[in-house]
Amino acid sequence: MTYLKAGDLYGLEELYGEWSSGSGVPLKTSLRGVGYVDVLRIPTRVLFDHVFPQMKEPVFLVDSMAQRPLEDASLLEWAVEDRLINGDRAMLIDMELCVRCDDCVVACATAHGGNPRFRRQGKAHGKWMVTNACMHCIDPVCMIGCPTGAIHRNATGGEVVINEPTCIGCGTCASSCPYDNIVMVGIHDLDGAPLLDEVSAEPILKATKCDLALDRPGDPPCVRACSQGALLRTSIAGLVGSRRSEGKS
Repeated sequence: MTYLKAGDLYGLEELYGEWSSGSGVPLKTSLRGVGYVDVLRIPTRVLFDHVFPQMKEPVFLVDSMAQRPLEDASLLEWAVEDRLINGDRAMLIDMELCVRCDDCVVACATAHGGNPRFRRQGKAHGKWMVTNACMHCIDPVCMIGCPTGAIHRNATGGEVVINEPTCIGCGTCASSCPYDNIVMVGIHDLDGAPLLDEVSAEPILKATKCDLALDRPGDPPCVRACSQGALLRTSIAGLVGSRRSEGKS
């Protein structure tokens, strides 16, 4: 029916109804954990005595969801099942508008020394395709276990970025990403020659992914380069119910 993230509430409406009416109210929905979930148990009596008397009556979530078009429900179900709902800055392409010119890939490559940070392919639902590009997730599991903290959230915008000087090429983040959106690539010197490990003589690898070209002003180059307006950077949850959802213009 819907996707709940940090800060959202669940089940409050039924408890409030029981408190205000003095009789039991049946629960209308169930809850399923999709990613990491922390549970804090609060006794009902605490809500009845200290919370509900100080708050306004909440809007029933079930009632608002019942007004949602069927195509939006289908889009949400697909996004949850494939765990794409976690994406906060996902790169979506409207395949009805895309002319396959590859200008988005070229623009990304130009902004990153000739190496594009995404692949113009991915899972699709209706007219929307989610490309293989970092989605800057709400719950970025790629950050777990990085021994140097090289992969982290940008302090200003919250984007997930990699600090190349402190990346040791261990590949932990690439292995943790459930979407295969982080790639290990060889690095080169200023003359273009590959840098090799002094002991193993193997190429030195670093983790790389979409960084939204944060060092450049304005929208990411991939978005600006699309002459058809087919490329969209958005949260998957935000896409559901928007005017650009499937079947709407």
